[in-house]
Amino acid sequence: MRLLHTSDWHLGRMMAQESLLEDQALILDQIFDLLVESRADAIVIAGDVFDRTVPRREAVDLFDRFLTRVYRQTSAGIVALAGNHDAPERIGFGGALQDPARVLIRGPLAARADPLLLDDAHGRVAISALPFCEVYAARAHYEAVEVSCPEHVLTRQLAEARAHLPPDARWVVCAHAFVQGGAVTETERSLDFVGGVETVPHALFEGAAYVALGHLHRTQSVGADHIRYSGSPMAFGFDEADAVKNVLIVDLDAHGFAGATAHPLRPRRPVRVIEGALEALVREAGPGLCEDFIKAVLTDEGELVDPMGRLRTVYPFALQIERSARRSAEAGARVTPAHPRREPVEVVDAFLRDVRGGAGLNEPEREIVRGALAAAADEAA
Repeated sequence: MRLLHTSDWHLGRMMAQESLLEDQALILDQIFDLLVESRADAIVIAGDVFDRTVPRREAVDLFDRFLTRVYRQTSAGIVALAGNHDAPERIGFGGALQDPARVLIRGPLAARADPLLLDDAHGRVAISALPFCEVYAARAHYEAVEVSCPEHVLTRQLAEARAHLPPDARWVVCAHAFVQGGAVTETERSLDFVGGVETVPHALFEGAAYVALGHLHRTQSVGADHIRYSGSPMAFGFDEADAVKNVLIVDLDAHGFAGATAHPLRPRRPVRVIEGALEALVREAGPGLCEDFIKAVLTDEGELVDPMGRLRTVYPFALQIERSARRSAEAGARVTPAHPRREPVEVVDAFLRDVRGGAGLNEPEREIVRGALAAAADEAA
């Protein structure tokens, strides 16, 4: 059995104010070509199909065209699930129309927990899809008030999935979770919005032949060789400037996991960090325009006149400027955990950065938020 494992497409995402839809369409073409060339028996999409719970119409169309192409032009099975960026009802829409022999797309937990069953020369493979579910929704679904963190939610989901396994099937689990030991990037959104523990132990997946994970954007295995993140198919932050983005081709033999191979993808516009004095960076760009997504770390002292405008004469997709002197002054001043507990104003700021594609609260907006929080505190008192 051969699977193509991918995740975290974030269709409709923006980098600063630049739409990535054309870049993402190119990446999906590469994924489809690899699915055909590898003769994979199924494609597994481990969540965060879209970047927002209410995605752009163009992003929905792109996903729909991809699924239609896979279903009509290949014989591969299709497994997909909702991640924490997705609206479960949107991902699960049309579930009653799915071909149960080839397609398993799960959004809400209320949908069926049965696996997709596929056969090869060694017997049966059962692929369970465990969509991301927030704690309060999971409490209601399982009627269990003791569910209080992502580990409790996933434990319940795995027990439910095991109850639907046929005997002697090799089990593949597809889930959207933060497994302990995973390496994060700057672009993952926390899975626990109330400051609790969001990681889950890899021991939960005992008995699975392969675990296809989504949520973390770097390609990596966690805890065991058969528990893997495919990572996102393209970089969404400048901390991934040197990262190779992949999909995984996973093979199962008669005994279970037989190996996984990372296949690199070619972005339309690589993410790159350049450093130096402003005039030197402009001069060294060469005669043509550089169309990579650029973050420039400027080493100049003092104030600069329209540095972004100067950069964009040769780097039209320059998106971010950082001053190295300011960065050096701030280095070591604070230690920031992967997902710190933040003040309410900063939570609102992070939300707006996500929605606006980079721009957070300006000072008048901060005053409005502070006023609303103060009024709420007075009312509560």
